[in-house]
Amino acid sequence: MRGLFHGLALTETGVPGIKGGWLALKFIFHSEMGQNFWMAIVAWTACFASTLLISLATKRTKTDAELAGLVYSLTPKQKSGNEPWHQRPAILGIAILMAALILNLIFA
Repeated sequence: MRGLFHGLALTETGVPGIKGGWLALKFIFHSEMGQNFWMAIVAWTACFASTLLISLATKRTKTDAELAGLVYSLTPKQKSGNEPWHQRPAILGIAILMAALILNLIFA
């Protein structure tokens, strides 16, 4: 899909060939950045739609027991509470945010 869009898109000052427009000139952009941005949107949309359609079209072949450890919702969660402070994500995250705030106040 991205290749097809690339073949139909070109910038106003571009020459058809390497940077697009090698099939036809259907989409003209003011800049290469605009062309790249829209190409990324097309690629993401095609990937998302393909993933959704393939997921809906295929049958489930694994049981919940076989997926445990691979799928987040089926994996048992570890209880936290006995780890040292530097291994707790919440405490470490708050400390990093506070350090960033203090540095921003000092150097801003």
